[in-house]
Amino acid sequence: MQRIFDFSQTYNFRELGGYPTKDQRQIRSHKVMRAAYLSKLTPVELQQLKDYGLRYSIDLRSDYERQQWPDPPVDFLTSIHLPLYAANGISDKLYYALPAKDQYSDLPGIYQQVVLDHYAQQVFRQFFAILLRNEQPGQSVVFHCSAGKDRTGIMAILFLLIMQVPTEYITQDYLLSNLMYQNKIDLNALNNPDDATIKKMNFTKADQSAVEAIQVAILDIYQSWDNFQEKVLGLSVTDYQKLRSLYTAPITDNI
Repeated sequence: MQRIFDFSQTYNFRELGGYPTKDQRQIRSHKVMRAAYLSKLTPVELQQLKDYGLRYSIDLRSDYERQQWPDPPVDFLTSIHLPLYAANGISDKLYYALPAKDQYSDLPGIYQQVVLDHYAQQVFRQFFAILLRNEQPGQSVVFHCSAGKDRTGIMAILFLLIMQVPTEYITQDYLLSNLMYQNKIDLNALNNPDDATIKKMNFTKADQSAVEAIQVAILDIYQSWDNFQEKVLGLSVTDYQKLRSLYTAPITDNI
């Protein structure tokens, strides 16, 4: 199965299908992908993605980034703007409600602040609502930011955690961003230079403790994944079962 799309000027474009879950299932391929900005996809690459089944793009970037490097205006792709960060910044109120021993520093600490931020949680809810509407077999959604590493990484971590993928595989996927950027990166097209938080995240190496930090923060505040799914993500039991059916399949299936 193709994991990495080796495009000429579009980086960190990856398939999330194939990762195993804790209950002997696996993430379906041709359903959900992650990427950096899409504005430099060539006509040939866009046709490849159309043939692959791509139909929706969830753009996690700011208005500024979206204006400077817009998603490609092609008829097969519906672009949905879902900026992960509020214009007035990230709230750290719930982060400081964590026990001191569970407050991570540096980049993992920022991730904890994001997953506990009220505005970001509204975005998470909308994100999963969009995934629930992606019902056609073989029809894919890609979510992306500028570098495809931090905002995209947070969403990928949440999605894979909710899908019950073991932590070691989630960490492996998260750290792939480091490898993807070892040999090619366009520093001029990453982000709004005036936004210090986003800039720091885009230029900081993916930290392997990020997945653990997010799990600790969620379970400290919400006590269980069921509570988090219901209270934050707005997923009923029926919604969750549908989501798992749409995005996972038995490992024995040819996906």
